[in-house]
Amino acid sequence: MTVATASATQTVLEPGTVVRTPRYDEGKNTGVRRAIVLGLWNENAPKGGYRVWFYTLGAPSFAPRTLGMAFANEFTVVGTVDDMSERTLLRLYRWLRDRDQFSTVRYRIQKAGLRLRARRLGR
Repeated sequence: MTVATASATQTVLEPGTVVRTPRYDEGKNTGVRRAIVLGLWNENAPKGGYRVWFYTLGAPSFAPRTLGMAFANEFTVVGTVDDMSERTLLRLYRWLRDRDQFSTVRYRIQKAGLRLRARRLGR
């Protein structure tokens, strides 16, 4: 698990951390799902919650509600994108490659995927 400290009392999750958190659609809880942390909702307020992407539901967008918000007391950290398979990382990268607002997560996914590919090819 990788975390960075914002202050002495508040720890902030890095983009690319995989969490399990409830997903809300039109105010209704649709159950706990895996999501990737994209960053803080408001960079100036670390306690304001996180932007998360429920990647198991498809490409990031607000139309089918694959993007959402989670507070620190709502989620459980499962791992990072570095723990995912090469196939999953490739799919995630394809969904993020044209989205500049998610560049930090996209870079981390790309780096993890290239590392797995090099290991598979014996380089």
